[in-house]
Amino acid sequence: MTHNLGVDVGGTFTDVIVFDEATNELTIDKVLSTPENPSHGVVEGIESAVEKAGTSVADLGLLFHGTTVVTNMLLEETGARVGLLTSAGHEDVLHLARAWTPGPLYGWMGMEKPDPLADLVDTRGVAGRISSPDGEETTPLDEEGVREAVRELQEAGVESLTVALLNSYLNPAHEQQVRDIVAEEAPELPVSISSEIVPEYGEYERTLTTVINDYARPQVIRYLDDLDASLSDAGSSATMNVVRSDGGLMSPRAATQRPVELALSGPSGGVVGAATIAQLKGVPDVLTLDMGGTSTDVSLVEDGKPGTTRQTKVGYREFKSRAVDVNTVGAGGGSIARVQLSGSLQVGPESAGADPGPACYGQGGEEPTVTDANVVLGRIPPSVQLGGRMELDREAARDAVAGIAEDRGTSVEEAAQAILDIVNENMYSALRVVSVERGYDPREFGLVAFGGAGPMHANALVDVMDAYPLIIPPGPGVMSAFGFLTSDIQNEFSETYLQTDRDVSGADVADELATIRDEATAWLDSEGVAEADHSFEYFADCRYYRQDIQMSIPVDIDALRADTGLAEIKDDFETRHDRQFGFSLDAPLEIANLRVVGKGAVQGVELEARDLGDADASGAVTGHHDVYFDGEYHETPIYDRSRLTPGNELSGPAIVVEDDSTVVVQPDHRATVDRYANIEITREEDQ
Repeated sequence: MTHNLGVDVGGTFTDVIVFDEATNELTIDKVLSTPENPSHGVVEGIESAVEKAGTSVADLGLLFHGTTVVTNMLLEETGARVGLLTSAGHEDVLHLARAWTPGPLYGWMGMEKPDPLADLVDTRGVAGRISSPDGEETTPLDEEGVREAVRELQEAGVESLTVALLNSYLNPAHEQQVRDIVAEEAPELPVSISSEIVPEYGEYERTLTTVINDYARPQVIRYLDDLDASLSDAGSSATMNVVRSDGGLMSPRAATQRPVELALSGPSGGVVGAATIAQLKGVPDVLTLDMGGTSTDVSLVEDGKPGTTRQTKVGYREFKSRAVDVNTVGAGGGSIARVQLSGSLQVGPESAGADPGPACYGQGGEEPTVTDANVVLGRIPPSVQLGGRMELDREAARDAVAGIAEDRGTSVEEAAQAILDIVNENMYSALRVVSVERGYDPREFGLVAFGGAGPMHANALVDVMDAYPLIIPPGPGVMSAFGFLTSDIQNEFSETYLQTDRDVSGADVADELATIRDEATAWLDSEGVAEADHSFEYFADCRYYRQDIQMSIPVDIDALRADTGLAEIKDDFETRHDRQFGFSLDAPLEIANLRVVGKGAVQGVELEARDLGDADASGAVTGHHDVYFDGEYHETPIYDRSRLTPGNELSGPAIVVEDDSTVVVQPDHRATVDRYANIEITREEDQ
């Protein structure tokens, strides 16, 4: 078996990329998704892609799968009916929440508070108590009461069960007892215990996250079972890995136990892939821009590693789960432009979607969108067919933008340029959130742009931010699927610690991390990862004593054993705190949580550096077209990306087209094709 495959299921398209280990060739393909049963679209996409790659489903060795099943379930609230067992007297935990209440605010009109995913009628309190802070049992668990509660919930029709007892993060014994009882009383009922899903303090967050896990479990189990059966019927014996929100991988078995870890499965792949490409190019610090049809995801990669967060947000629900730190803004190719009563121009967040889509799709859309503006200005030349198949209706695009021009008293071109300026500003604001607002200077970073629309807008953005070089990878429209191929098996294990640097030694912290590492090792073993492929990363969630804002600081366990690590952790924390907030305090450092990320290396793809050839790219020119830049039309060469070779150089203005995206090179810029077939764009003056 010489082929590995990555497949990313989106709302409209399922993206597939095939890597041939023998030739180092990548083949990309797109098919329409099948929301009614996503596994059908996955299998269809796989069969289409392997045929395009000249191989067969039976020849696949590794299969990497990212899915929006959990994301869509949370947004549409179509998950399972969840029963909740909690400590007696704490049945309202999900209703009380925190001082901040999830839901949209309407000023003086009040707020809309979403219903908890475990209804109060499906919640039971059970007697028994673990004390804090020592984790001792003060009241034994009422086992007969647990049995009665489980029988009641099963008869009521719950589809899964969450166990979240007070202080279980200190001592999980009672939760484990409850799970054993559930296995006896209702062996077919999926059950999760909070001390395994989130073994940290924070009763509400721990309960909510575990409930979300069980809200998704039955559907994820059915989905992965259906997919496995469909792949088997298609002749595949490939080893499948499911992509996590943090960009790592886990087996389907592990995914059915912890589906909460899949909530941001898709977006994580693009960031991981971008980090891999930037690292190969020797640009370890980059911002990432993933612009699609409805929204744009941006992130920051530092020292080759994507930023991560432990607060994941989907819709109005924010829960504790490790994920790639992505900021999303409603700016995409389908974002609709409107003139407000004040005369100002607004672009997005409302989108034309795929049906009817932008006016240029010729499917009945009449409102002007970002894609229509690009068509009007020639940024998408007449030779381009979306996805290689869809002809664009250029007159419809011009008619749509003409309405904006009439309202603003400008030419159609000026109106189209204004639409692009606004949407670019929206994306710039999102990039500032992950850089400037966190103490980073964008001028010290490059930018990796992908997604169907990202390469069209990225040059204008980096020109404002001065974030060079701009890197456009090959196949930017399927970047998430590519990123899956570069991922490793991984999982995070944590423990609440709550000790200050005045109360413990570095060796104490190292010993506790080693205990957590044993859990990570056991999990990697259960995933079939050979010991030689194990690696570990260590983190401490730090804050000033009696403060609430925490930062996750990388830890050198060997330095801790040498008793220099605590000072290094504090120095790192204070540097990061001062960079983000502009001050530091004369206060002890408190370690709130300790974390270990266990990784198992998986070789899904290995990019081959090719020799640089001739700088002359004229052989890739397919024609010329008038394109609007800087208030006037420029006769602009159109390049076929498939004909470009490493070493080719292009002077702006230029347009580079491929099936899944279009690259815009602005005047006074130069594009170079590097050894890995990326297009790198810099200013002419910087050459």
